[in-house]
Amino acid sequence: MSEYKTHNLASIIKPPTGEVVISPDAITRSLRAKDVGFIAMGFADRFQREVPLDEHGIAYVEMNKSGKLLLEPSKDGVIATSSLAGCTGVAGFAKRKDGSIAAFVSHYDPMSQNSKLTGEDTPVNKDLYGFRYQAGKDELASQLYYVVAYEAGEHSNPRYGQRNGSFKDWGYLDQINVTATQLGEDAQVLLLPYVPGQGNSLASGKTSGQEGIFWNGVRIDFDAYLADTTSATVATV
Repeated sequence: MSEYKTHNLASIIKPPTGEVVISPDAITRSLRAKDVGFIAMGFADRFQREVPLDEHGIAYVEMNKSGKLLLEPSKDGVIATSSLAGCTGVAGFAKRKDGSIAAFVSHYDPMSQNSKLTGEDTPVNKDLYGFRYQAGKDELASQLYYVVAYEAGEHSNPRYGQRNGSFKDWGYLDQINVTATQLGEDAQVLLLPYVPGQGNSLASGKTSGQEGIFWNGVRIDFDAYLADTTSATVATV
């Protein structure tokens, strides 16, 4: 269910439900296996580093990190992050004509989104624009798919001018909305305000015979939120 939408942008008010094809335990296991090290709060690391798959087929992205994954044709694997409990998660997915899959996931703490602290635009903008450039280097067989997940308390509804949360968050959300509308006809963007709870997971790639972007292990069906506007879409996304 969408709160508002255009031909390529929607805000989700009912998160996807269905079959869990990526176990949350598998994602957190990949985190535990990493040498996480020191995390600088409010500082976003280098844009979309290449992250290798571990023995369980998961490329894990830590807080304030941004990672990308290229899956060769017929290969399985996902790039994922977990413990989204107030942070912003971003994911992208695209399928190329050679059968390969381009995917990315980023995870940012709230401070990195506040331009009053960082002096910069939200790093989500760089993710949205940058993935379009990186994925589009080769001919695409699908649209570009994006999900931007953030704490529901910061949600705004630009159609009706309704604002929730504190004013410092509005600028960052407005930036994301503007960027999403400028990505073009071949991009679909879902904004997903979430309730923190015990922490959420976000993943992109291919696993268990399904491909696309996954929220808490459930594949997101973009057609359920946005009308199909092109014939060049991936049937399983």
